Amino acid sequence: MDKPEPLGDQSLFSHSVISPLRYPGAKRQLVPVIEGLIVANMPPPRLLVEPFCGGATTTLRLLGAGVAEHGILADVDPLVAAFWRTAAFDSSWLISSMQELEISVEAWDRWRAAKPRGRRDRALKCLFLNRTTFSGILHGRAGPIGGRAQESKYKIDCRFGLEGLTRRINGVAELASSGRLLDVWQADWRTALQRVSERYSFLEDDEVVVYLDPPYVDKAQWLYEWSFDSDEHGALASVLLKDVKYRWLLSYDDHGAVRDLYCGRPGQTTLHVSHRYTAAGSEKRTVKDELLVTNLPVIPSSDRYRELDPQSRTNQPQLD
Repeated sequence: MDKPEPLGDQSLFSHSVISPLRYPGAKRQLVPVIEGLIVANMPPPRLLVEPFCGGATTTLRLLGAGVAEHGILADVDPLVAAFWRTAAFDSSWLISSMQELEISVEAWDRWRAAKPRGRRDRALKCLFLNRTTFSGILHGRAGPIGGRAQESKYKIDCRFGLEGLTRRINGVAELASSGRLLDVWQADWRTALQRVSERYSFLEDDEVVVYLDPPYVDKAQWLYEWSFDSDEHGALASVLLKDVKYRWLLSYDDHGAVRDLYCGRPGQTTLHVSHRYTAAGSEKRTVKDELLVTNLPVIPSSDRYRELDPQSRTNQPQLD
């Protein structure tokens, strides 16, 4: 892998919002913490891989800032994977098609019912629903922004600013054209990890960092079509703690069962992170508690997080 070319406009990647997609629980607030941990442990890793990429804020920011040299996005959702592949490698078509979209409740109903077969149409469905549905939720019971009657002060098109979306999609395309964003895979986390092992075996173990942000433990069934059950959460923990040879970081909502899976296990550190955010449709700032688990050996001191001790386990029988 060659060194990536310089970016034409690096200012985009210093913005607080750089992803074209909105995602529930987006980890924007965690990016500075993740960046600090990676920088404290190694030179820029040659490869950053993000299964469960969703809104991909972490990878976009770290690639744009030069914290990692190259990146790969992966997601099991065919809509999400199609969007990122199209934004990265077919951006002119995506931007042109986006500008011709009708933004209305009637169009929302059509896109919601549509079952596109081609990559381009899947990408457009992902973008449309993500920017016009409450909290950006692609699947489940969420309705259009503003409700079907459109009586709210927030209308269905309030998150569909063409200028901003064009700028962000162009940013993704530049990460790809400069050699930073190497590929996008439609793959679950197991397949993604296996592909890294097979296709990038020439890299040293400590030249690869994997960042994983699995579905919520609570309320996941309302947000994702491919939700994890307790077996999947446990399987992921087992693979990370026993089998993965690369450096990895894992973010979760703070849940007792997640603490039971990781706290006190050898070879990892569990950090508790609290931050404030404004939920969609609310003007109030809410405190959000999250866990960041990693096998990085050096944990610098920071007022952004605190390390949980092994006694933080709750010994719950299973995940909800």
